[in-house]
Amino acid sequence: MYQQMIREECVKQSHVGMNPKLIEAWMRLEHGCLDGLSNRQFADEVAIAIQLIKAEPEASAKLAESYGL
Repeated sequence: MYQQMIREECVKQSHVGMNPKLIEAWMRLEHGCLDGLSNRQFADEVAIAIQLIKAEPEASAKLAESYGL
């Protein structure tokens, strides 16, 4: 469910092709449950996660793996 929402948000932010699993992993690091995020918070967290993925691609993959994503 979250990965589809993340994909849609990536399109809105012109980041088509980003791996939603990596984005979700970074989001979960900060927010264990994503249900409580407002639409604006969700969009902001996606943007932050994208920047983290670009800066730390290997760490992003390991983080996603640690969450079973």
